[in-house]
Amino acid sequence: MSGKRALVTGACGFIGSMVCERLLEEGYEVRGTDLETADRSGIEDLDVEFVAADLTEEEEIREAVRDVDVIFHTAALFSYSALIDWEVFEKVNIDGTENLCKAAVDEGVGSMIHWSTCGVYGAPRDELVPVQEDHPKNPESKYDLSKWLQEKKAMEYHGENGFQVKAIRPASVYGPGNTYGAAQVFLAIGNGILKIYPLHCDYRFSIIHVEDVVRAAVHLDENGEGGEAYNVVDKASYTARRLIKEVAGMMGKRVYGLPIGCETYKKLANIRYVIPPVERAYDAFDKEPPMEADMAYYLKGNYWMDNQKLMDTGFELKYETFRDGMPETIEWYEEQGMI
Repeated sequence: MSGKRALVTGACGFIGSMVCERLLEEGYEVRGTDLETADRSGIEDLDVEFVAADLTEEEEIREAVRDVDVIFHTAALFSYSALIDWEVFEKVNIDGTENLCKAAVDEGVGSMIHWSTCGVYGAPRDELVPVQEDHPKNPESKYDLSKWLQEKKAMEYHGENGFQVKAIRPASVYGPGNTYGAAQVFLAIGNGILKIYPLHCDYRFSIIHVEDVVRAAVHLDENGEGGEAYNVVDKASYTARRLIKEVAGMMGKRVYGLPIGCETYKKLANIRYVIPPVERAYDAFDKEPPMEADMAYYLKGNYWMDNQKLMDTGFELKYETFRDGMPETIEWYEEQGMI
């Protein structure tokens, strides 16, 4: 049992609340922080001390980090929308992280597990897949760029006053409770919106169950090396053809192969140029669009990640492939009336 006192930023969010729960199971004392206006229903039944704080306000976040041993930094603006200006990502994700790290160093916090993303690599070079952590970084979406600059900012504080920073880079996350990112693809299949897949493209990509992301983060607090980043992905790699067909089969839906290869598939990323007007139209009616502009960047290449560095720390996956975790995810979608 740990006995450490942990702070979880973004504690009211999908992943943050799960981190709180996992830490309590592992014997940590847990303090959660999020905006004053955040919905606390995900942690209200947990033994979590809550301190409202805005990362963009230095004094507020300083109060939150006082007397903690480790920070699990999940808080971020997560969006692929064309309607959000870069300056907003910069203020929340980058400047907010700097405020957090400054406060942590000043208050003598021992370490931080920082949430990054595999999106920092951009479209990986085909000759370098599966991608290891030292792959060149070329993030293309506003969100992925902000996460790379956020990770770099956090690492600037590594070693100051003994502060140890470790970063995790999860692939697309799925699992019960998730409704954004990879979930939008699965929901599109379940609701009959996505009916096709590229028949002749073998580009691969990685995914990860949310529970394994949370387990990996807590594991690395004790077993990771300071100043290092770790890809967090499951053991398999997936083509769009395989994933769409198999998920559709689990949902009882029919999908069809479109006879296109990788070069044509890659060109589909240009759809991002015509999505913003669609986003604005949906926004005018206060509805969520079926796709956001920056999601299209993920059509550009081989997003296949290597997890050996994480495995070498002794971590063991609970959900080795999506077949292990997708049935419960589909069941959750059905219970929520989402499909």
